[in-house]
Amino acid sequence: MCRTPRLAIIGAGPAGLSTARVFLANASNFKIQMFEKDYTPGGLWHYPDSDRRNRVMYDKLETNISKHLMKFSGFPFSSKVPHFPWRQDVYGYLTDYYRTFIENQRNIAVHLNTTVVSLSKVDGLWKIVSKNNATGSEHSQEFDHVVVANGHYGKSYVPNVPGLDAWFENDAAIHSKNFVNGEIARGKNVVVIGKGSSGSDIVNQVWTVASKVYQSASDAGEHELATVVPRIVSTDYANRSVELADGRKLENIDLLIYATGYLFSFPFMEASLCKDILGTTHTYAKRLHNLWQQIFFVKDPSLAFSLLPGMIIPFPLGELQAALMVKVFTGKVKVPSQPDDVLYADEISKRRDYHQISDFKDVDYYRELQAILDKAGGQNDPFKPVHWDDDYKVMRENGPGDKALRQKVLETHLKKLKSQGKPYDLLERSSQP
Repeated sequence: MCRTPRLAIIGAGPAGLSTARVFLANASNFKIQMFEKDYTPGGLWHYPDSDRRNRVMYDKLETNISKHLMKFSGFPFSSKVPHFPWRQDVYGYLTDYYRTFIENQRNIAVHLNTTVVSLSKVDGLWKIVSKNNATGSEHSQEFDHVVVANGHYGKSYVPNVPGLDAWFENDAAIHSKNFVNGEIARGKNVVVIGKGSSGSDIVNQVWTVASKVYQSASDAGEHELATVVPRIVSTDYANRSVELADGRKLENIDLLIYATGYLFSFPFMEASLCKDILGTTHTYAKRLHNLWQQIFFVKDPSLAFSLLPGMIIPFPLGELQAALMVKVFTGKVKVPSQPDDVLYADEISKRRDYHQISDFKDVDYYRELQAILDKAGGQNDPFKPVHWDDDYKVMRENGPGDKALRQKVLETHLKKLKSQGKPYDLLERSSQP
């Protein structure tokens, strides 16, 4: 390693920005270069009126996490922002974060409108080839460390269902990535597939203007607005019908909306890395392998990933993970040679999948990272991440209940809109808690 360590951060969304902030504070001798393919920082939260194609966002969105839980360490949201921030609030918050902690700082160069074309290890150093999107010119640079922070909303996941291709080919099915607003469902019979955050939100948005809304999920439940049905096992576009896992058929279906998540995608990663990390020669997969704490590549810990886990509180976790990256990259913490699948086999076997940390066990994960950090002297670092004490734990555990109460308020609001023949709209800020 050279005397001045060189760090590349791929992505300037919440993961990349939080990584940059922490390294600038706790590893001031590092020279950092950040690469962002968009023309401004903010990641998926950047959703400009003039450029909305292929962006993972939609017109009307409020978060499912309160601003008090969502905030970065020592950087609260404005008092003017509602309890559950709107997408515009979050983008403004990230912009303020960037301007406060990263923009014009001495040890970082931010390359906007720049796509990372390739990442490979050559002669003991990481080689990154990047392309200026405006000029098309490419540039090759070498780094000692790399943090991949490009998010995980690049490649949509749609399950393999017989007959489904015809629906997509005839614009009768979309993935939630291409959902803009509820108008797509006006006067239609709609099936929303998935009951995660996006699926539930989309049900709300299409219900006010659709003729009928179904929500398809593997674990059937109840919904105040939609008719909940089991998963779809086959489809028939010619007859506009879908068959369910319990043998029933839904007839006269006009639109399928798949809110079924995303695959991890690293289009810049060389084939040998893909095989080790993604378990395939493709540049995308449902999960990653050979990682420790879902952060470090055990075969070469100079490569790290930010914010891979799901069902977590992302902004403060991004900073906590970055604080641990500093310790590993400076040699104060040694990464085990065995990956999580070996070290935590019993725990991982109980999860729906490796990356999804459910049942509030994300708090255990935060605390485990904090314990490793503290053992390496983290309490003496200039920057300290959010400490997940009992107050934070209670706030985390109360979060779903808060959102459920919010949904009840929204349902009353949506019924009023439907009775008036109006499309979905967010509640006025004055009606927020």
